[in-house]
Amino acid sequence: MERIIIEVDESTGKKWRLASSEFRKEISEKISEGISKIMNDRRKEEFLTYLDELGEKMKQRGLTEEVLDDILKKDD
Repeated sequence: MERIIIEVDESTGKKWRLASSEFRKEISEKISEGISKIMNDRRKEEFLTYLDELGEKMKQRGLTEEVLDDILKKDD
């Protein structure tokens, strides 16, 4: 496990300090899972955006789906 620091409001910080170690561990695991999911979703979203931008650039340069199909058919 790696330790990170997350800023929270004063009330949440106080509740965290007063919580049992078992409860803090359970919450830490849930937060870790949540952050991981968000980061993975973000990477996927960024990758899909990149593919969309790349596709648009290729269309501007004349590489349409029809041209790509023709290229792929020539390899057969």
